[in-house]
Amino acid sequence: MAQATKSRKVVRTRQVGLKPWVKVLVLILLFPFAALLLPTTLVVATMMAPTWVAYMTDRSAEKHLAITVGLLNFSGTLPAIIDLWSRGQSHDAAMLLLTDVFVWAVAYGAAMLGWVIFALMPGLVGSYFKMTTESRIKSLARQQKALIDEWGHAVADGMALIPLDGDDGEGEAGLASETADTPEAEIVEADFPR
Repeated sequence: MAQATKSRKVVRTRQVGLKPWVKVLVLILLFPFAALLLPTTLVVATMMAPTWVAYMTDRSAEKHLAITVGLLNFSGTLPAIIDLWSRGQSHDAAMLLLTDVFVWAVAYGAAMLGWVIFALMPGLVGSYFKMTTESRIKSLARQQKALIDEWGHAVADGMALIPLDGDDGEGEAGLASETADTPEAEIVEADFPR
């Protein structure tokens, strides 16, 4: 009986990503196009190298790093592809593009921007949520103080009064001690990871 409940508690995670046979099928279908458009394939394969590296180094199932770097890397590679097609898509035009330093700088610079965005976004989003949460806590503390002032400590039994930043016991910032009723409430500070 105990093993049956344990087996029910096991939660299976859905694997995100393509199955191996789907990847092989896609490669088989793309091979004729890659052979037909060999100069374009050569330019894309060399200019999209940061995307391949990001894909191989990204250990997450969702491959967010590979997607971020890949999209920006492709946007940096696209001008070279358009230039190649406007020149007639020949091997000479492809070699001319691959020897141009500016083409490499645009494609790899865009990929580097993808790495930077991926590295900075978690910190920026965390800071945003921290600020909004602290603002919400201050707003709730004001509402809590107003309720205590209006209804008395009966509404605060078992609850904690949250002090505001800069609480010196006076003024609007110090809502915790404006009346004689409020010192009885327990004061708790919010603890956020830094």
